[in-house]
Amino acid sequence: MSNIFTKLFEKLGFIEPEEDAVDFALGLSEGKDSVSMDKVLSGETVRRSDLNVLDYRDRERYVRACCEQMTAASKEVEEQKIEYQTITERLTDLEEIAQLPTSDKEEVKKRAQKILQIEEDETHYRRPVSKITEVQYREMERLADEIPGVLKTMREREDYQMSVRRDMNLLEGEKSALAYQRKEDARKATNTKGYIIIILVTAVLAFALLLFLQKASRMDVTVAYYVLTGLTAIAVTACVVSYRNAQSDQTSTEKQINRAIQLQNSAKIKYVNITNLLDFMYAKYQVANSYELSYMWDKYKEEKAARNHSEEVAQKLEDARRSLYGLLSHFRLKDPSIWVYQPGALIFDEEMTELRHSLIIQRQRLRKGIDFNMFNLEDSKKEIEQLVKDYPKYAREVLAIVSQYE
Repeated sequence: MSNIFTKLFEKLGFIEPEEDAVDFALGLSEGKDSVSMDKVLSGETVRRSDLNVLDYRDRERYVRACCEQMTAASKEVEEQKIEYQTITERLTDLEEIAQLPTSDKEEVKKRAQKILQIEEDETHYRRPVSKITEVQYREMERLADEIPGVLKTMREREDYQMSVRRDMNLLEGEKSALAYQRKEDARKATNTKGYIIIILVTAVLAFALLLFLQKASRMDVTVAYYVLTGLTAIAVTACVVSYRNAQSDQTSTEKQINRAIQLQNSAKIKYVNITNLLDFMYAKYQVANSYELSYMWDKYKEEKAARNHSEEVAQKLEDARRSLYGLLSHFRLKDPSIWVYQPGALIFDEEMTELRHSLIIQRQRLRKGIDFNMFNLEDSKKEIEQLVKDYPKYAREVLAIVSQYE
């Protein structure tokens, strides 16, 4: 995270840029799949033009919002890079296997076939009433150590997604209520101005009438002048106070609307991030939601309990997997252990193609999340840089705030 703010300081001119900077390059330029910013951030957003830059509190809140957005985006990118690298390595392994010499491929298929044959014989021997497919069973077996944690994480993220969605709906309702209040304040101010004009016109007409009576009938209307002047002054004063109150209420409502918009924008970003993460997890585990994964996990545990492995069959399977692992270890594979639990992909082209397609989809989902967060990060950096450029007298103050997030 400190690298992000270091680069920001460089652009602001507070430190010299380092040479030979290395950009993250894991094939993010592949394809044209990216997050649609128009759909994600559609609607109102708080921009610098909406804020009172001369107000220290507004200025500090604006800079801190940008820094917090940069911090969150950087954290998400770092986590997604790790997953992206893992999937890229698996795709590289697929290419390495596809390019093996024919003799090596035949030996790999032979040893993988032995694993499948043992598993098939075991199934025939037990003849269990299976509630999940053999492919699903092997996948759950491979992921047995991580599924409980994955289920917990997936449920927490789904709950968080629902919470953020509720917050977005509440903020939308609050914004609508404030917009109505702003309209009422504006109407009140307009009406008050009209009352002042009516009072002044009426007072002028009354003074003219008193003057006419004084001239025409020589009546003493001095007291009436005083009374009329006093009433006019009181009425105008009351209207002016009411008008100023309406203007003050309107300004306060505007600030509340800006705050609601800022919170709503932050909630939208959180919603997109958590949705991207959930989409990746669904694609990775090939489920529609946590309930489906939980169902598969429960059925796997039932199936595993139903399979009463004999020591001889279990040992044969272990030996066959060790044999395949030993062979694959001689090739340039990042992680040979994965394939001992996916022997069908080493034998059947369709299964290999399906696996490759699944990994590509997972990587596209991750790339979508990385692109979105990088867009967010760069956008926040540009906003801070532009603020310093437009208002250089606040540069040191902005630096002090930004440095707290290193």
